[in-house]
Amino acid sequence: MSADVKVPPLSEDMKWSTGSIRICSETVSASEISARLGITADRQFERGSLMSPRNPASARRKSSVWIRQSGLTNDSDLADHVRALVGLVGGCREELARLSVDCEMDLFLGFGSGNGQGGCVLPGGLVADLAALGLDIVLDLYPPAAVKDC
Repeated sequence: MSADVKVPPLSEDMKWSTGSIRICSETVSASEISARLGITADRQFERGSLMSPRNPASARRKSSVWIRQSGLTNDSDLADHVRALVGLVGGCREELARLSVDCEMDLFLGFGSGNGQGGCVLPGGLVADLAALGLDIVLDLYPPAAVKDC
């Protein structure tokens, strides 16, 4: 399970979703990404930092990583996570375009349910707004067994 996703215990009929924006770069630092967007990351890691800070022998990061979460709870609809994130960076289109030259950028979405069933609707207008930002979409799906193992 990705470190970007924190899942609460689920009953059989519950579903959860989460969303964040991730920006990675081998040349642009995470702190510079924050400064250029005017948005503080929820989590950030600089290139060359230890993958596991408590283990000095761990590998070092090859890229800087900037992560901003939607700020919504896991019981919110997936489309609401997307709306929140699009709203957060919607005024940064030009800077996102400039960053895209040196950065990999995506909208990271996670979804799971206790019984393996579920889905969501992403309205066309929201998808168009997202496309205008130039972010790739990563949809991480979790079957019930994966959620129970967390």
